Amino acid sequence: MHRCVFTLLLLAVAGCTEPRSAQCKEVCKREAECVDTTGSKMPFDEKECVAACAALENDVADNGAKVRRHVDCVHKQQACEAVLECK
Repeated sequence: MHRCVFTLLLLAVAGCTEPRSAQCKEVCKREAECVDTTGSKMPFDEKECVAACAALENDVADNGAKVRRHVDCVHKQQACEAVLECK
C-alpha cells in the first residue's frame, strides 16, 4: 500500500520532459522486476516511475530528500517483498 502511495505521488508530479536520472532508472527497473517476480497486482509502469522519480528528484527543496530515502531503501533490500515495502 505504501508503495502505491509513493508511486501515485511520483506520477502526480511527473512531467513529460523531465530528464531521466540514471539513479531513477535503476531503482524503477528493480521495482518493476520485483512487481513481476512477486506476481504483485500493484499497478506499476516503469517508464512513468522513471519520469516521476526524475521530476521529484529535481524538486530538491520539497521532494529530493524523499527520493533519496526511497532510493536508499531499495538499494538496501535483498528480497523483492522488502523492495516493494519501501516508502
